[in-house]
Amino acid sequence: MAVESVRALPISFTEKAEKIATMSRGALLFDVRIDGDAAIQRVAAIRYPSDQTGVLALEKQGLVTRHCLINGAFSSFIGPLEAWTSQPLSTQAKTDIVGHASLFIGALRNAGYMRLS
Repeated sequence: MAVESVRALPISFTEKAEKIATMSRGALLFDVRIDGDAAIQRVAAIRYPSDQTGVLALEKQGLVTRHCLINGAFSSFIGPLEAWTSQPLSTQAKTDIVGHASLFIGALRNAGYMRLS
């Protein structure tokens, strides 16, 4: 419901992810740009107390936001992205996360959670 309530708002993807996290009582883990993917440009994750994580993905054209709920099986993909987000901006600028983001998107696709390609 939270995703649908902010989908049409004229705000950025980051603002939408933050609003969805707040409305659904979750914690925004990360919001990262995806470089080199043919289908999506951004991905964000929201952690919930129920050991589930909500994932939002903004398609390349910027018009559609896909979403799904995943379980803890993806924690090894989420961990590096979450850790990068918690770093100071100066450290983020020196740290490449493109590979981690691509692995996470690939794992989602392989598991059938999001068909984005």
